[in-house]
Amino acid sequence: MGVKWLFAAIFSVLFRPDAFWREARERLRELNAMKEYAAPVIAIVQFVKLPFIGAPRMAMLLAVIGFTVDVAVLWLLSGALVSLAGSARSESIRQEIMTLLCFSLTPVWLVEPFGFAGAWRWLVMAAAIVYTLFIARIGMQTLLVNGDRVAEAFAGKSAVLIATATMIAFLLQSGLIRFFTSF
Repeated sequence: MGVKWLFAAIFSVLFRPDAFWREARERLRELNAMKEYAAPVIAIVQFVKLPFIGAPRMAMLLAVIGFTVDVAVLWLLSGALVSLAGSARSESIRQEIMTLLCFSLTPVWLVEPFGFAGAWRWLVMAAAIVYTLFIARIGMQTLLVNGDRVAEAFAGKSAVLIATATMIAFLLQSGLIRFFTSF
């Protein structure tokens, strides 16, 4: 997948999530979403944050740390949601959950440069988390087709996990930025 596909996917996830999930349901089965979508989006966001940090060496260090934190949160969320889904379906659902998370967390990753916006950063991050949960909910309804109460309970529990993990990652990155830029 190329750069054009990457930006088209970002646009589609952000502005037409229901159409994105409907169209992408079959195409995403053979896609390695972590390698072809999430890692490049996270890397782009980390490079966008570089000018906001005064010292170049510190900026690169924070970019590497930010990339590592975002990827770690993605992997931890994936493992937590697979175990939450149950062991009976864990093998068949693993790739679907990773794909769901890779595309759903796009708003959270894209607002990371707003971590330098002072008091507004909390409002922006809260809006990104709410929009991430909206995108994830649509994705769950499309990818993880199950019309029973178990699916509804899974959606609610996964929303709590996603919101908690993304907020912790945001707090960690904000703290590291403040710590390293104070020198």
